[in-house]
Amino acid sequence: MSADELQQLEQLIYANVYKALATYQQQQRLAVIQRQQDSTSTVKPQATKRKKQLASKVKRIAHVAVPKPLPQPQQQATPQPSIPKSYNPIKTAKPLPAPTRAAIKQPNVNQGENVRALGNVDQRGRAMLPKHQRDTPIWDLVNKQ
Repeated sequence: MSADELQQLEQLIYANVYKALATYQQQQRLAVIQRQQDSTSTVKPQATKRKKQLASKVKRIAHVAVPKPLPQPQQQATPQPSIPKSYNPIKTAKPLPAPTRAAIKQPNVNQGENVRALGNVDQRGRAMLPKHQRDTPIWDLVNKQ
């Protein structure tokens, strides 16, 4: 087969496949449309009749009297329990007992020690050190052997 014949054969196959595909798609579209039309026409007549009845009932305006408001419930008088005159509902803080206050009391800082001299870094930790090590630089404390 020559190149021209091969090209003509390919074009012929392409044209026939395209035409067959177009025909198939058209038939599918028509089948879908036909199914939709058949489903609406095959609805049971009783169901459509009932649907029309319900629609007509909705359209009607009811001629009914306006509903009366419900009666308001009457509150029963409950006797208030008598409150003794010495009753005081406001609660105040009770002072702590003396031993507890003594335990909470902060220890006095010695006037001879200067708190600022301990430095900004970990003042609490320095305060826990013995007095002869408080003023030494931290690096010397860490590297001490």
